[in-house]
Parts: sequence; structure tokens; C-alpha cells
Amino acid sequence: MHEVRLIGVPVQVLIASRQHHDDLMREFTVLAVSEPDLRSSVPHRLTALTQILGVRYGATASRPDKLIDEAAQRGERTLDLTYQVPGDVVEAADQLEALMAEADEFCCTEQMLALPRSPLQVRFAHWYLDEFRRQVNGQPPRPWTGPLSSGTDVSCS
Repeated sequence: MHEVRLIGVPVQVLIASRQHHDDLMREFTVLAVSEPDLRSSVPHRLTALTQILGVRYGATASRPDKLIDEAAQRGERTLDLTYQVPGDVVEAADQLEALMAEADEFCCTEQMLALPRSPLQVRFAHWYLDEFRRQVNGQPPRPWTGPLSSGTDVSCS
């Protein structure tokens, strides 16, 4: 097991990212259990993403939601979080980052109801997952250096 410390996590950006993730996972979960007729009209790769994201990454049991919500209620702008993770979290982080980018593409092409992540949410997710990669590989934590609040702008190119 490896200890991963996330330093200076922006509470409001994390909450916005968590809400987007939950909305997206809810939509993928609905697609995963939808009527067979609906599933056959969904592009193949979206169907595969539905199975991976809706089933494997849809669970939120290990998230520190209570700590985050309490920090928000106290008006804290940043929060430090500590996780104990296995070494294979690096592979999972790589896969999750690629899958979320792919999900953003489906959102941009209006194949889903959810909006894609905002540029800040993408930046935050990259930092968040990269901290797991870096620290599992023996590097020290790097604090978040980006904005502390999240805009609602989305980016589809």
C-alpha cells in the first residue's frame, strides 16, 4: 500500500468535479441497464464506455465525501486529503483519465445528456490523478496551484 497526499485540494472545484462525475456515471449506469433496443442504437464505443464507467468506476463508496462536505460547510477553500492505495492505482488512473476524455467527446457530440467537463475540471482531474501516479512512484506531493473556484464553461473543439 502507498500513501498518497493531496495538498491544497480546492473544495469548490472538487465538489463541482464530483457532481459532474456523479451525473455522468448516473447516465452511463442508466445506459448500461437500458432496454436492449436503446443499447443497439448506441455507438459501440459508447456501449463499451458505459460498461466500464457505469459499472467499474460508478461506485463512490471510497470517496471522502463527508470530509469534503464538512470543509465546504465550514467555508474552507482548500483541503488536504490522504489515501492509502495499492500500486495498481497507477494503471487505474491512466485508464480512468483516458476514459473520461473519451466520455467528454461523447458529451461534446451530444450523444449524451451530460455536458463535458470544463477546462478547469479537466485540469483538476489531471492533477488529481497525476498525484496518485507520482506518489506511488516515490515522488513527493505537489500542491494544487490552480484556481480555487470552478466556472461553468465547457469546451468542445
